[in-house]
Amino acid sequence: MDRLPGPGLSRIRLHTIPEGGVHVDVARKTVGEWHTSDNMGICTELPKVWPGWRTESWGDRFEEQARRCGRALRLPGLDVVAGADRAVQWIRDRVYQSFADSPAGHIADLAALLSPLAPGLAVGEDAVVNSGVLPTAAEWDRFVAVCNGSLGASPSSARDDPLA
Repeated sequence: MDRLPGPGLSRIRLHTIPEGGVHVDVARKTVGEWHTSDNMGICTELPKVWPGWRTESWGDRFEEQARRCGRALRLPGLDVVAGADRAVQWIRDRVYQSFADSPAGHIADLAALLSPLAPGLAVGEDAVVNSGVLPTAAEWDRFVAVCNGSLGASPSSARDDPLA
């Protein structure tokens, strides 16, 4: 315990959804962790730092930390509709992104940056051809309708297709 970075915070308001968390149970000498990314470092490193402590990995089950904290941890209500709207917008941005923002665009930029350092550097055409198949307006509208229908909302298009 003497290796903790200080007294911690009694309150914090996050403006983003956390990707992980840790629950320290001093009485049980147990540290539980949850994460939404592929990061298991604490489970392998903690025994070296705190010998005699047990680690529990809860995968992406943040609810386990909320359960153990009880009333000490207040979580905002879940807005499924707003979350689905953000997901549809993120997918729309990804599907209809410009070449410059696409993986192929980043490869082309990287090749241009490295070419002075590596004369003769060649990037295969298949790596930079903007060959992504875009959905038709009807396909996109169907996708949005399915997303909205699964939430009980009325279908409406989030499509702002610059190619339509």
